[in-house]
Formats: sequence, C-alpha cells, structure tokens
Amino acid sequence: MVEKIPLRKTIARLDSPAVIAFGNPLLDILVILKNDELIRKYSLKIDGETELCEKKLQELVADLPPEIEQYTNPGGSAQNTLRILQWLCDETHESQISVFCGGLGNDQRGSILEKLVRLAGVDARYSVHPTLPTGLCVSLVCGTSRSLVANLGAASVYTLDDLKKANPQLDSIKIIYIEGYFVTHSLDVAKELVKRAQEKNIIVAFNLNSFYIFQDHQAAICEMVGHAKIVFGNAREMIALAQALNVKYDDVADIPFLLNSLKRITMDVSSANSKDWLADDGIFIMTRGGCAPAIIVWGRGQSVQVQPIVPKTPIVDTTGAGDALVAGFLAGVLAHWDPKSCLELGCKVASCMTTRLGVTLPNGVPPDFLP
Repeated sequence: MVEKIPLRKTIARLDSPAVIAFGNPLLDILVILKNDELIRKYSLKIDGETELCEKKLQELVADLPPEIEQYTNPGGSAQNTLRILQWLCDETHESQISVFCGGLGNDQRGSILEKLVRLAGVDARYSVHPTLPTGLCVSLVCGTSRSLVANLGAASVYTLDDLKKANPQLDSIKIIYIEGYFVTHSLDVAKELVKRAQEKNIIVAFNLNSFYIFQDHQAAICEMVGHAKIVFGNAREMIALAQALNVKYDDVADIPFLLNSLKRITMDVSSANSKDWLADDGIFIMTRGGCAPAIIVWGRGQSVQVQPIVPKTPIVDTTGAGDALVAGFLAGVLAHWDPKSCLELGCKVASCMTTRLGVTLPNGVPPDFLP
C-alpha cells in the first residue's frame, strides 16, 4: 500500500493558488431562537432554505428579538468551503491556496464581508455591482434545527464580462469548484470554466447544494453534473437529481452507484486500467445525515462508506457542515490521497464545524486532521 503523504507536506510542494471557486458570496447573520415563533410567522422551512426579497428580509432582521445576540460571519457555500480549505492547508496564510469569485454590492455589508474573507487567507476577487445590495443570509437556529433565509442581491449576478475582468490565471490551478446556486444565474460562466478546465486538465468539482433549485433550474444542474468530475450532494439532493435524470432506484444508497454507471455509459469511460482514481469522471459523494454513513462511488462502481464522526462536544449548529465536508475532501484530493482518506477527512472537518456557531474556524487545526 502506498504511504499517505501528510497534507501540509504535499500542499507546501504545490504552486499557489491551487483551487478557484465560483459561488454566491453572502454575509451570514446567525441567531439562536428560544422558540419557533419567528419561523412560523414568516412561514419558513425547518432545516430548509427560503429566498426573500430584500425588503422582506430586512423586516425579518428588524423583527429579531433585541435581547438575542447576533453573530456575523462570511457565508455562501463555496466561500465557506474555501475559508475552511485555507485553514486546513495553511492557517498561517503564507501560502494562499485558493481564489474566490462572485458578485458583491458596493455597501457596508460588502466591505465587512470582503475584510472577513481576506482575513481568512482567501484571495477574494469580487465583481462589484453598485446598484445591488451585498447578499445576506439569516440563519435561525432553534434547538437542533435551523432555517436559512437569504436574499442574493449582488451575488445573483456574475457575467462572462465579470469573468474576463477577473482574468483568473489557471496555470497552477488543480481544482475548479462551482456551487449549484451559482449556475442558477451564471450557467454560461460555468460552461466557459468547464471549457478552460478541459483544455488544462483541471478537475471540475460541483455541489448540488439544494434540492429546491431543481424546481426551476433542473436542466442547468443536470448539465453541470454531466461536465463535472466530482459531484457532491446530500440524500435529498441526490434524490432530486435521480428524478431529474429519470434514474429509478430501490434504495437511496443505490443512487450514487446508478449515477456513476450512467456517467460511464454516457461518457464511455472506465478507470479499469488506471491506478489513479481521479482519472475518470463519475465520482459521486453522498451524505445522508444522522448516523448514516457518507458514500463515495468512483471508477467501475467502486465505493467506500465512512461513518459520520460524533463530535466530542455538543452539536450547536449544522450550518456549513456540508461545505466543511467538501473542504476536507478537496484537501485530500490536493494531497493525492485515496478516496476513503479524502472522505474521512471531510467527515472529520464536518463534525468539527457542527460544534461551532456559524462557519467559524478554530485557532488551530486538530492534530488528527493532519496525518
């Protein structure tokens, strides 16, 4: 068996930046509610996501009980992942591992967000849209459940012209990571990135992000799944994808295997003769929450399951757990680890994140994260 090279040692050898991500940059406000009265008043979804207009969202913020403390952090799926990835790979920020691109407003909210993201060591390259507010997401935590309420604002705009102005240099890039929310408004940009990735043999990783976006953007999501080498999603999102692709299944756990098989048939590829598990497309990672194991399927239906890791301290907030799993997994990919080791690190980081309010990073990386 090939010895696993320590993460930091591998990262130190990489040219930076190694990862570029595209997503919806949001400023997160997290509050812990004593009851679900506010959630019911605004007809919000428990353990779900709701988009409101800016005016309605500001009404909700004004309605927050004044005695409850508000926690402000950077948010947005891909932006969360990059902050965690930078922390894992080099919390000293001597080496900037990642670049993030997305739309931002020219306002106080945007200034706060940009400062916080740069403090985390991420090279933030925002496209500024002065006529739109910076995107905001309010996370209402009630017991072990949470409801996310967002207004995308400027995050909902990122054009090919914005990409041209950002002029991302891809020579050192190993992974292009795209969140599902991003393609709901910028599919043309995502397709251009896929084209450039193919020219330079860069891995494209894609996150389904939410089952509700399939309602209006099914074709765009399915197209990106077809282009991506690695696809992340939880059980509800994978079910939505299976339904969109008319994939029949008996058990939810079968879905990543069926999607892998469908991808191989469509692409006519197989890694049977390759020792590199990343040689082909069709890598699907599915989480199921609770005590159900996470699953990764690759190659000719090869798979590994990893049990979720129970944190040593109580779970206080599940916000960003999925983004954290992606960060750990992609760190393992950068280190050329095997699929199981990548998924194990992802599960460790996700477990750690559930013990913290919002997507906030501990001062140091636990020693067992860095074998």
